[in-house]
Amino acid sequence: MRRKWKALWVLISFAAVIAVLVGVWWFGTFTLTVTKTEIASSKIHNTITIVQLTDLHGASFGRDNQTLIRKIQEQQPDLIVTTGDMYTGGDEKGRETCLHLLTELAAQFPVYVVNGEHDNDRDYEQELQKHQVHVLRDAEETVTIGSSTLHLYGIDNVYYTPNFSLSKLFEPPSDPDAFTLLLAHIPNAAVFESFGVDLVLCGDTHGGQVRLPWIGPVYYQEAWFPKFTYAGEIRDKGLYSLGNTNLFISSGLGNYPIPIRFGNRPEIAVITLVPMR
Repeated sequence: MRRKWKALWVLISFAAVIAVLVGVWWFGTFTLTVTKTEIASSKIHNTITIVQLTDLHGASFGRDNQTLIRKIQEQQPDLIVTTGDMYTGGDEKGRETCLHLLTELAAQFPVYVVNGEHDNDRDYEQELQKHQVHVLRDAEETVTIGSSTLHLYGIDNVYYTPNFSLSKLFEPPSDPDAFTLLLAHIPNAAVFESFGVDLVLCGDTHGGQVRLPWIGPVYYQEAWFPKFTYAGEIRDKGLYSLGNTNLFISSGLGNYPIPIRFGNRPEIAVITLVPMR
């Protein structure tokens, strides 16, 4: 009898461990977090709230992404930007999910989109434009929010050639009173700093997807455990200073190629621009 109870206890303990692991995996991979970053500038004269979405990879949070949409609405954004890989190439269901999400958001807020390597699809972009989504494929727009002027740049960002230069696509920022904002999928610190915008919003890294306490991402830029093996600065998520340029990298919403996150929940990034105090 004692052996039977011992075996039952081992089985229950094993099942409990599995249940905890599944719960941790589910919570870290499929539940949303809202991160908030504040940036002060002398070019900003009133508070401006930007919501950044990136690397959704066709995922849905709640039926028809209603959980995601509700959390975005709660932020009351002045504009929404997406920075690529909103669905995975070849995933038609994910593509439709993104079209539905972005067109619903565009009915409520100004939405600006750049592509990544997965959602580099002209037909997809044309569908978005039919629903008043602003697609910035090597393009720029100026918007006024309150008494502040924002000049937005967006690039076709599948990859960078060795001689890539933003100055070949755009005139350098000329209005000293306009806050300049670049949307790009893949971070490229040297290119961004040399062009001289005020803020760059990027994705692509997924924040490493799996992060460990005190260690950071398990994998970054083809390096395992980069804290110990990577020679340069690890710019995988969060806010970085590049001279006079701020670079913000969101760890994104979706999971690719493996459906797992740890220490790095799906992120709605809220960037608040405020006047310099």
